[in-house]
This record gives sequence, C-alpha cells and structure tokens, in this order.
Amino acid sequence: MFGRKLAWALSLTAAASAMAGTPSSGLDYPSVWQCDSTKFNWYCQVEETKPTQRQPPKKAKTKEEIALEEIEKLRKELEAKRALAILQPTQENVKAYIAAQESLMQRASVFSDVWRRVIWQNPEMNYELKRPANNAAIATYTNLRKAEEKRTLDEINKEWGLFFFFRSDCPYCHRMAPTLKFLSEAYGITVLPVSLDGGGLSEYPNPLRDNGMAARLGIQQVPTLVLGNIRDKRLIPLGSGVISAQDVIERIYILTSTRPGELY
Repeated sequence: MFGRKLAWALSLTAAASAMAGTPSSGLDYPSVWQCDSTKFNWYCQVEETKPTQRQPPKKAKTKEEIALEEIEKLRKELEAKRALAILQPTQENVKAYIAAQESLMQRASVFSDVWRRVIWQNPEMNYELKRPANNAAIATYTNLRKAEEKRTLDEINKEWGLFFFFRSDCPYCHRMAPTLKFLSEAYGITVLPVSLDGGGLSEYPNPLRDNGMAARLGIQQVPTLVLGNIRDKRLIPLGSGVISAQDVIERIYILTSTRPGELY
C-alpha cells in the first residue's frame, strides 16, 4: 500500500514538472505552485493594493479668516493676563496686563481715526447727513421735517382717521382727549372716540360704543390710538398711553408715508 501511494505522489510531481517544462502547457512561468503575485497560483494569498486616495488640497484662508484668528488670539491673551493679574496680583502680572490692554486700545484708536477719515472722504457713508448731530443742523433738519409732515398730513387726512379707544373712568384718557381735540382743530385730523364702558369724556361726551372692535384688535389698555383707512379699511395701531400732539403727528407720518429704515 505504501509503495502505491509513493509511486502516485512521484508520478503526480513528475507530471506537474513535465507540464511546467513543456511549451504545450501554455504557462509562461515555471510552475503553478510558485508564489508569484503577477500570475495565477493555487496557494498564494496576495492582498490587492488599494489605490491611494489623494487628499484634496487645503483651501487657502481668506484675509478675513486670518484676521478673525488674530483677533481671537489677542482677546484670549488679554483675558489670560487679566485672570492671572486678578488671581496673582503681583506687580509683574498687573504690569503685563496693563501693557496688553494699552496695546489693544492703541489698535482701537487707530481704527477709530481711520474710520472718521473714511467718513469725511465718503459723503455717502456719512450718517450725519441723514440725522445731523450738530445743533444748527439739527434745528434745520427739525424744521424741514415738520414742514414735510404738515404738507403730507393734509393728504393723509383725506384717507386716514384716528380711533380713540378709552374708558370714562381712565385718568390718562381724560388727559389724552384735549390733545386729540387740538389735533382735530389745528390739523383737521378726524378722531372717532370709542368708549369701552359706554361713558363719555368732556371733549367727547357722545362717543361711539365699542361693538367688539377692541377685542378684535387685542386692545387691553387705554387710552389706545389706532389709524384707520376709510378707502381700503386698513387698521394700524399707533400707540397706547398719553402721547404728545407732535408725537401723534410724527407717528401718523412715519406709519403712512415712509418705509421701515428710511428715516434712520
């Protein structure tokens, strides 16, 4: 038995060697048993090499991003020196904090100086041309503004009126009533008094009774003024509490004749 097994093994080895050595085997390498990563073989476990993934190049930082990092670094350094100076108030620590703070203040001073130079040289950026800070310019601006308000008020009065919501037992309502009466007589503003409790005021002894309009508008405090447009039925809250005559005129002008941000 052992002799037959040995003969079989020798013959198999010889056949493999003969196939490897003959041109008819179709092999262009010595043996199918040889471990060669470039050829087919029986036993070798050759790991496939994965293609190397290229990392995308890092995007260069913008000037703004670099500046933000520098500002953050300065801020942290200043806070660190301040914390150390508070916890360990030696002369060296306090001196270091003062020096860092003065350095930052110097930067701020240069920024402020350049800011005003830019404003001076670029009129379109000068906010004082819209809202003056100089006393003489303020007076001129105020006079022009009042003239514009008076001019447009005549047109506004053709479409807009004021609902005056009040209670007869409200002392602030009694204080507001003369102001509204003056506006009616001096500027022709239509005022429609609406009593929430059915009572009247000296200036408005026969007011309209509330028909639920106050609840629909969410009015909970009096006195309250609401602008109403007789043409398109728009209602715009004007304000609550005691308001001066000039403030009422200004609010009517702003809410009906300007866009948000136009006067700022």
